[in-house]
Amino acid sequence: RTVKNVSQGQCETACIGDNQCRAFTYNVKAKWCFLKSDHAQLNPFIGAVAGKIVEVAAEPDIGAAPRLSFLTEELLQQAREQKDGLTLGDNQQGRDVERLKTDAQAELLAGRFDNAIYNYKGALSLTPDDGALWIEFARAASTANGNGSADGDATLGAINGYLLTRTTQTRADALAVLGAALAKQQAYRQAISAYKQSLALVSARTVQASYNDLRERHGFRVTGNTVDADSANPRACVQFSDPLVKAGVDYAPFVTLDGKAPKAMEAKDSQICVEGLTHGQRYKLSLRRGLPSSVDEPLPAQVDLDLYVKDRSPTVRFTGDSFVLPSTARRGIPIVSVNTETAALKLYRIGDRNIAPLLTDSEFLTQMSGYTADRIEQENGELVWQGTIALGPESNRELNKDVATSFPVDEALPSRKPGVYVLTASAANAISQEWDNKATQWFVVSDIGLTTYAGTDGLSVFARSLGSAKPIAGVDLQLLAKNNEVLGTAKTDGDGRATFTAGLMRGTAAMVPAVLTAQNSGQDYVFLDMTRAGFDLSDRGVTGRPAPGAIDLLPWTERGIYRPGETVHASALARNVDATAIDNLPLTFVFLRPDGVEDRRVVKTGALGGYTLDLALQDTSMRGTWTMQVFTDPKGSAIGEKTFLVDDFVPDRIEFDMTSAAKEIVVGEPATVEIDGRFLYGAPAAGLGLEGEIALKPTRENAAFPGYQFGLADEEQAETVRIPLEALDDTDEDGKASFPADVAELPS
Repeated sequence: RTVKNVSQGQCETACIGDNQCRAFTYNVKAKWCFLKSDHAQLNPFIGAVAGKIVEVAAEPDIGAAPRLSFLTEELLQQAREQKDGLTLGDNQQGRDVERLKTDAQAELLAGRFDNAIYNYKGALSLTPDDGALWIEFARAASTANGNGSADGDATLGAINGYLLTRTTQTRADALAVLGAALAKQQAYRQAISAYKQSLALVSARTVQASYNDLRERHGFRVTGNTVDADSANPRACVQFSDPLVKAGVDYAPFVTLDGKAPKAMEAKDSQICVEGLTHGQRYKLSLRRGLPSSVDEPLPAQVDLDLYVKDRSPTVRFTGDSFVLPSTARRGIPIVSVNTETAALKLYRIGDRNIAPLLTDSEFLTQMSGYTADRIEQENGELVWQGTIALGPESNRELNKDVATSFPVDEALPSRKPGVYVLTASAANAISQEWDNKATQWFVVSDIGLTTYAGTDGLSVFARSLGSAKPIAGVDLQLLAKNNEVLGTAKTDGDGRATFTAGLMRGTAAMVPAVLTAQNSGQDYVFLDMTRAGFDLSDRGVTGRPAPGAIDLLPWTERGIYRPGETVHASALARNVDATAIDNLPLTFVFLRPDGVEDRRVVKTGALGGYTLDLALQDTSMRGTWTMQVFTDPKGSAIGEKTFLVDDFVPDRIEFDMTSAAKEIVVGEPATVEIDGRFLYGAPAAGLGLEGEIALKPTRENAAFPGYQFGLADEEQAETVRIPLEALDDTDEDGKASFPADVAELPS
């Protein structure tokens, strides 16, 4: 109906008072009010005002919905995009909200879920801020089975409905629908959190049942257990569905082994392991109810596990990854065996001309399978010996204990050829397949120790005896490329040294040096992998300096810091590769300000390789780090560089000593600290005010127990707590003072 000659407020009142009115349009110029029983999409129009009736729940307003921490920002953004992207379909034009809702409900009852979702989205495009409609839409979408798109719509719809809720009941409903939708998408952890927050608002039986069922199947729980029986010290581990708390939680009270506390226990990541077990024994491992997790969800009930630690499997292995056996002593390779009396051994040799491909293919020092061993025998090596060995005397064979046996290399290999040897072993009573890795030991027998140094003059090689460390003369060296080409040969001199020219080291691609071999008279043979990184001494304080070129320059300043207005006295020494001074060489000294701008440059010609120059700093010179660069050619690269600091500074003038008769500070008992101050020119530091603080930091060491650390292995380092010292007395005429150091409580 139409009401004429009314104000906008009267138009609104008329619509609210009419039970059939659902919306109105008010013509501002004509002052006509058009009351409507329903509405479609509200569109802006110049000179007209449109409004609609919004139903408000009778429950109290609890404010805007807080952000859900278990939802990712990506999921929230998808929900926003779903809401902003709603539009009416072509066949929905002209239909109002009630008509679209009715059509959606009819399609839902008929099982046509796609049509129902389509009509719900049309209705939501007309009323995008209707939280109840969003929840109804999400509940309808979640009823579709086997429809991934509908499951996604249900989750996003529930999020949008939740964000629009203002009452306790509607918010609890939205969270319950969200939990069901997330569970269908197998986001079980988020679904449990949604159910939990819904129950915190309203305790509903159906939601509680869904929550209990989901938590039992997908909540924090025990997912499995393993027993590491093949270790010399067996242990049992229990795996959980979610990570444990990283630090600050003691799990020992929640774990028992045969009703007692385990001898040793470790809680890390998503598992708890107990140690101190014995082979051949049965145990009952119990995890008590309430065991905490990182997802704020304790173990709902006690879990009892019956465990059996079986005997160790028959195995043999070699120790370590070293591969050079000395040639001057009795040669034996240790074999460690468990629960086996004999081992089957095979010994292979790979010739010296196949070393480069072996290293290039990264096969050296790897554990070989039966297939790999057969390939070595058939393609690039040979089988030189095979047999069995009795493992240890019978009196030493204890069940589940390691037994060490020495394999006599000289008996199996009385004469050696150049190359690397590979020994494989397998327990005679073990069940294995061809593709299983066998115990593998690579070795060469040699007394030659090789050391290489790369420099501008090429590659210097030094050969020394591993037994006596003396230089070895007459060692034949061969440098091989990746493609197995011989790059060069050399022989060590009386100092055990040989040099390969720099040109041989500049190969690219397949011509890059890969292997250096060394062979002495007789059977002594060894090689060095040139593709591996050199020995890094940087962590030992001997990093050295970059190798100089034809000119070695040493620049310096007499101080490291200057005030503006002072003069920088710079010097430099120039020498050649033979450490001989370079006379009358003109050098360009360039001084750069802290911002990188050149301040000035000076050209100097030094006698006997020595240079001195002065740089007068202006009173307004830029503060910061200045750089002095030295060039032979200003257009080229600098051959030397030195930095110095320009700043306003005051040197130390006072020195203090602090002493105390107390060896330690006890909590709640102040300890007196004495101060004795003096000026550096000798006079007492009299009449000076004092400021200070006490720094408290937990330590994990105790001088009474050297070598031990106290606390949890993975606990985080605590921050230092600082306590200011207040109302300190000034120093007396002798420069002395005292104050009480009091610690009221220790940091947690």
